[in-house]
Amino acid sequence: MKKFVVGSLLGTVLLVACSQDSSNKSTGETKPSPGIIRRSIPSDSHDRAAARVKKRFRFVYAKTTCNIRTGPGTRYPIARKATKGEKLAYISLKGNWYKLKVKKGKPQEWVHKSVVVPPKKSTP
Repeated sequence: MKKFVVGSLLGTVLLVACSQDSSNKSTGETKPSPGIIRRSIPSDSHDRAAARVKKRFRFVYAKTTCNIRTGPGTRYPIARKATKGEKLAYISLKGNWYKLKVKKGKPQEWVHKSVVVPPKKSTP
């Protein structure tokens, strides 16, 4: 008997809550109830995050073995060498120098645009 009463009471509460819909039937617009935040969850958030990364970083390839420097100029010391064909992710272009993406905590890396080529675009 107690289960029936509790179930009936719960059903009544849900029915009352659902009937207090603040939708405007004449215009077809719905208004959210005060205090309720409605958020849509992306169906495939992993792909969207990957798309943001692709937009943020672009790539170039080293023409030959070349110097990667700590700043945009030959007066800066060489940080490392890139091998021919190495894929380099860059953030921006300052003058003739690409600022490369590096791991957090690592020094900045720069490469001159004359020693790199953009990736070939595929034709449909």
